Amino acid sequence: MRLLIVNLHLDIGGVETLLARLIPLLNKTGIDITLVILQNRINPELLDTLTPYCTVKYIGDAFPFKKKSIQNFFSGSFDVAFFTISQALVIGSWMLSKAGYSNTRAVLGAYQTEIFCAESEGWRYHRRLIHKLVSKTIPASSIIFGNTAGRDFHSEKLAVNLDEAAIIRLFVDIKKYEFKDRQKLERKKIVSIGRITEYKTYNFTMLPVIKHLLDAGLKIEWHVYGDGDQLEKFRGMVSDLKLDDVVFAHGALNYSKFQSVLDDAFLFIGSGTSLIEAAACGVPALTTIEYCKEAQTYGYISEIKGFNMIEPSLDKPIYSIEDRIKQLISCTTEKYSTIQAQDYVKATQYSGKSVVGEYINVFRQAEKNGVAVHISTLQIITYMTSATLGHIVNKFRKITSRV
Repeated sequence: MRLLIVNLHLDIGGVETLLARLIPLLNKTGIDITLVILQNRINPELLDTLTPYCTVKYIGDAFPFKKKSIQNFFSGSFDVAFFTISQALVIGSWMLSKAGYSNTRAVLGAYQTEIFCAESEGWRYHRRLIHKLVSKTIPASSIIFGNTAGRDFHSEKLAVNLDEAAIIRLFVDIKKYEFKDRQKLERKKIVSIGRITEYKTYNFTMLPVIKHLLDAGLKIEWHVYGDGDQLEKFRGMVSDLKLDDVVFAHGALNYSKFQSVLDDAFLFIGSGTSLIEAAACGVPALTTIEYCKEAQTYGYISEIKGFNMIEPSLDKPIYSIEDRIKQLISCTTEKYSTIQAQDYVKATQYSGKSVVGEYINVFRQAEKNGVAVHISTLQIITYMTSATLGHIVNKFRKITSRV
């Protein structure tokens, strides 16, 4: 099989680290992989990790986007194209259509709650196009969700039956991390690792929590690693709240340093694969809730049954993050050690080579029974115009809401 993967960028993020684990294992089964990146944001370590196992290409190298230049860029047709975000689906499908590769079957990876079903006002053509492709064109059997919550949310929002969609859990190489007993560690340093972007609202709702804890006389620090479109906004709020001495926005993190920045951490707060990886290092891993407007949690990952973990509106008890931090700071060493151990056991449930076989099964089924997505030049122009307009409108609304 010749597999095309189209992703937004190759910087540190949940999907990107998933690809860093998945691609080498897929390659070892004999699958020939090409990874196309839409944005010129590259983490050198991730690039070095992937280049022995796949061909990495940058979309700009297909310029001037004529049929011949795109054919040369792709170096041949593909059996299956795996798209991990809406931009990848539309732009990648248009390029394949332009090149004349009309038999490449599409597979979607949905790793964020609203990724293919975000709310759409009437003028937002870019979102309406995605809704139509996912609900009317691409069969459910060609869509991969990380858990049932994401699938059910898409099913409800798009009014489509997605029961045949694959549910493939996130997976982590637990063996690459070393469990550290932290029960005697000073309970001061909290760490979060992940992109600072719109749906990860905990980056902002946590700031008042930190201030309240300081006002209560607790000596804590919060170290935030990751970049994103809201990094500067986050840094501005840290300064506005005069938290510069205790909240540190470090920016992008080299993947190889993941464990080292957790070395003296007593608590991890976040979402996605970083939660699992932190638990594998022996750090109690407290979940957040996507899009939540308050600092709330479903609890430690060990408290959550199944693989729904951070999605909004889950039928699970909700707790105050502030209360959970206070409880962890004041608990006995025995209680702390128990939380460590239970979170580690939960993390081991995300390990296993069976995940790779599940991906291959979806790709093989799509190769036989899937569909190719055809995007015209008019559609891509309208899509890009609508998306740009949407970005401008959102920015204007945020500015006027602060006036």
